[in-house]
Order: sequence, then C-alpha cells, then structure tokens
Amino acid sequence: MTDRPRILLVHGAWVGAWEFADAVALLRERGWEVEALELPSTGSTAGLDADAAAVTAALDAMTRSVILVGHSYGGVPITQAGHHPAVQHLVYVAAFALGGALPELWHVDGGQVSLGPDRAARIAMVSADFPPGTPREAAEQLADLFRPQSLASLQDEVGSVAWRHKPATYILTEKDVLVPPPFQELLATRAGAEIVRVPTGHAPFQEDPAGFVAVIEAVAAALEP
Repeated sequence: MTDRPRILLVHGAWVGAWEFADAVALLRERGWEVEALELPSTGSTAGLDADAAAVTAALDAMTRSVILVGHSYGGVPITQAGHHPAVQHLVYVAAFALGGALPELWHVDGGQVSLGPDRAARIAMVSADFPPGTPREAAEQLADLFRPQSLASLQDEVGSVAWRHKPATYILTEKDVLVPPPFQELLATRAGAEIVRVPTGHAPFQEDPAGFVAVIEAVAAALEP
C-alpha cells in the first residue's frame, strides 16, 4: 500500500542500525517501507546536534508521512528532530534523556563513553538484561558489537521538544534492567505518550521481533483516517 506511512528507526547509544535487523526484515516482509538510521555519534565525538541533523536529513528524503521510532538514547535525537513536518507519530522504545552526573558504570575517555570499564562489565550488563537461560555466548557476541559513544551526545541539551506538538507512543519494557521501568513511566507520562507495556528487556525488537512489529503496526493502524 503506497499510502502507508514509512518507518524510520533510530538506534540507541553504543550500537548501530544493526540492532533493528530482525524487526526490519519482518517489517519489510509485511510490506512496510522501513529504514534504520546510523547515528554519527557512535564511534566518534559528534554531539546531539549531529545526530538530530542525521535524522532530519533522513526525514527530508522521505516523500510520505513517517512514524519516527527512537530506542534508548535514540529517543533524544528524535525528540529534537521530530518536529519535522513529515513526522506523523513518535514512538519511544525504552527511551531516555540524561541530565546531571553520568552513571558510575560508564567509562569516559577522550570525549567518548564506553558502556562499562571493560569487556567483562559489558557482558555482565547485557547478560542481566537477557531472558533467563540465554546462553552466555549470546551476551558475549552482543557486548563485542558495542562501540564507544560520544560524550557530547549524552550531555547536550535538547533544543526542541517534539512530543509537545506531536502524538507519541511509549513502549515500556517491563523487564528492563538498563533503563528501569519506573523511570520509563515517568518519561512517558511527562511526554503525554500512550504507554504500551511489553514483557521484555531493553531491546524488545531483538527479544520479540514479532511483538515489536505488532505494536508498530497498531500505531500505524490508529493513524489511518
């Protein structure tokens, strides 16, 4: 259906567009036009403005209305860029905005932040967010894909707040150990977002791609005239 909105997915800190691979494949299989964007702040010292500019450039290239989806840190650049006229709806996935001191488990060096001081710490954090019984090898493989994140991107202030003017949905991950559910609820309520609760850890599109796609399709269905 050519009148369907397009879907633009924006990844979180330390990772890349690859985190959405399973969901992208499933969405395309179901006939959706979807793009997973690479943010410049991962693996560099670029700040929030560069990330928001990348989102804006992707939106400029789209000829139809867009459902703009941000995971974790990705919620910050979509908040700044989401006022774009192409954006019909915002979807926050376990998304956050930072302020004040950085968490102790983050390691800062040369304008970049690593998730944990070493590989063992990263594996431990990833393992804690996985469903019980997940092989350790899976956590090791995922942790090894993480790259340093720009410190500036995590400290820059948001210059424009799209959820004040655009409707939003917040996918709240109830088993999340990285962004606690009560904090997610606070952010979702502040944004006036409709809250959809899912029984997963921090990355529902990896743990339950079909469930994640079902939520996105429900958002799209609600937008139909």
